[in-house]
Amino acid sequence: MRRVLVLTGGVLIAGVAMFASAGGAKDAPATPPAMITGQPLVQTEKPATPISAPAAAAVTALLDLDKIEKVGDHYEAPLADGRRAILTLDPKLQTKAEQLLTEARAPRGAIVAMAPDGRILALAGRRTDEPKGGKDGKPDWRLATDVWAPAASVFKLVTASALVAGGLDPDEKVAYHGGIRSVVESNLRDDKRDSNKESLLYGVAHSNNAIVGKLAYQHLEPGKLDQVAHDLGLGATVAGFALPASFAELALPHEKNVDFARAAAGFNGSRLSVLGGALLAATFADDGNQPVPRIIDSIAGAKLDIQTAKRVLAENVAKQVSRMMVGTCNFGSAARTFGKHQKVTVAGKTGTLATSSPFYMEHSWFVGYAPAEKPQIIVSVLLGNPENWHLRGHEAARRLIDRAMSDGADHDDAAEVEAKPRHKRHR
Repeated sequence: MRRVLVLTGGVLIAGVAMFASAGGAKDAPATPPAMITGQPLVQTEKPATPISAPAAAAVTALLDLDKIEKVGDHYEAPLADGRRAILTLDPKLQTKAEQLLTEARAPRGAIVAMAPDGRILALAGRRTDEPKGGKDGKPDWRLATDVWAPAASVFKLVTASALVAGGLDPDEKVAYHGGIRSVVESNLRDDKRDSNKESLLYGVAHSNNAIVGKLAYQHLEPGKLDQVAHDLGLGATVAGFALPASFAELALPHEKNVDFARAAAGFNGSRLSVLGGALLAATFADDGNQPVPRIIDSIAGAKLDIQTAKRVLAENVAKQVSRMMVGTCNFGSAARTFGKHQKVTVAGKTGTLATSSPFYMEHSWFVGYAPAEKPQIIVSVLLGNPENWHLRGHEAARRLIDRAMSDGADHDDAAEVEAKPRHKRHR
């Protein structure tokens, strides 16, 4: 087993290379689109008794992803007792996710694609030894399951949920000024500089920090925001998954001040894993029900039971936040990427926030799902880019969604990222 150490936020995390033995994946035939619509990954000749979730938990913790192999049209990995597990990974989406991370050349990056019922269709991570990234990178699947980056503006989905649950009309307009890059004291109260009026829907879609921060300061108590965040699963491990995984880490302010407003906008107090981002997006895709993720389809021919999704948010609240996510892609912060390019309606949320430890990275997030009207694919992308970047989170997400929605032919769009590196705009 080859182990690597990832230094994130001053904490050493042991990482295990996942796909080192799956080199044949790029030449694999595409998997039929039926995989995304809920049909079984592998058909067995003799029906086997399904394995219940509690029984599966005893063996899935022993899944050895160091020895993953592509066998025909699926991936397999051994268990410690010698049996083999067939995984839920979709070869065409797994290959595409790995390709996108390679093209991004970011020092840290990860992608998770998931079906609405919780099946993991792609799980990939990549890191480089060079702080500025580069062509030479190493696979590291733990970058998809560990918390190593701030939630950034993705946390606005949590704040919006708390505001709507508290009775705020998402279309009611509020006066504001600024808010593109920061939240300051003057943003929190009515001010003579408040020359604009827009709604919470607009604020989330455009990722405007002043609008979200002001509404949170005026309408939310810190305890309520913390409660909704925990209800959504943030701050906990991912229960029932076959791998050690964290959803998010929370340290929200307890006092209502500018730090609380900044936390509500995503500047501080929350860190999110890429798998956690997928689960958050999946919650809005299913009107407030959160699925239990699973990466094992069957063990020794016996299918694993699909665990029932858990309601974590009221349906009417989830629908309102979903509308904001559609706005992000139609007219908001991701409109240039999705508005003119997508054949299907996409719902999503962008996020961008820079950190300097262990070295400079500007974290580029996108979490979302498509089609917005009847979701088939959930996507979570996080790229820890250097100052000169090749690909942003929402651009990678669009290409992965295009691949999922395609008829099987993989279009060569590598030219989009083979141009000269682009300088990151701070937002």
